[in-house]
Amino acid sequence: MVQLLASLAILGAVCGGFLTGSAIAAEPAKCNTSVDKVCYAGYNAAGLKQIADDLSEKGKGSSYYAEMENNLTKGTAGSLTLSDGSNLPFRLIGILHDDKADGSGRKAGLTFMAWNALPKAYAMNNSSTNEGGWRDSLLRNQMNNGEIWNQFPTDFQNNVTPVLKQTNNMDYGYTVGSSASATADKVWLVSYRELVSTLYDGWKTSGGFQALSQEGSQYEYFQGKVTNNYSANRILSGIYATVSGSAPVGANYNRWWERSPNPHSDSSFLLVNSGGDPSRSDDAYCRCSVVPAFSF
Repeated sequence: MVQLLASLAILGAVCGGFLTGSAIAAEPAKCNTSVDKVCYAGYNAAGLKQIADDLSEKGKGSSYYAEMENNLTKGTAGSLTLSDGSNLPFRLIGILHDDKADGSGRKAGLTFMAWNALPKAYAMNNSSTNEGGWRDSLLRNQMNNGEIWNQFPTDFQNNVTPVLKQTNNMDYGYTVGSSASATADKVWLVSYRELVSTLYDGWKTSGGFQALSQEGSQYEYFQGKVTNNYSANRILSGIYATVSGSAPVGANYNRWWERSPNPHSDSSFLLVNSGGDPSRSDDAYCRCSVVPAFSF
């Protein structure tokens, strides 16, 4: 009888999704396309968070590492449904790349970037300035707390992991001797440095060049694909919003913002143009496409 009860207890633990001492965890939640607003490689937002947490804890020893690395290599696309019903496709761009903002010292397991822009264009600031960089920008506030954040579904909001993003936030983009500092972000824009493998040599005499080099490192997905730091890259050329009819006056839907202040300007931020050149820029008050990045 004792043996039978013990066997039943073990069976119950397994069916419940865990087995004490054997670390058998519940399978990550799969997508139900009629319910879930986030779906990637068959997993919903909660499932992605579970996988990401396992990666964060175990690193390359995670049982999910090979699967996610394969998805990254293949460019597997996910789908995120915004509050207006529009679809925002996204791809995995990094594994164990970004530092968590919770003080744990661990890496976020998975980092994604949208593969199209939001359906509306936004300005970085209400005026012609990059003072305070990404940290103090209007767009960062909108992406993490305001209008843009509110477009994301609840299952996304409940599962994204805030990470630390390094950016030149010191005075202006062209400040001599400036250095990068960290902000904790749930949703953000990639930096110039996170897109390219090396910085453009022609900016070495610019005041903000030193800080530009501190704004992260190239994401794994872009390695070998984004090879031009001052001219077109095919893989980046198709990532921008598409609108029916004419774009609103003053909106540049075929260019998307980076969070990097222009290293030789006090009024503009860098962006990617329609040809996939990540070294272009526009005035901070201009409205351009927004391509969000986020981690689980």
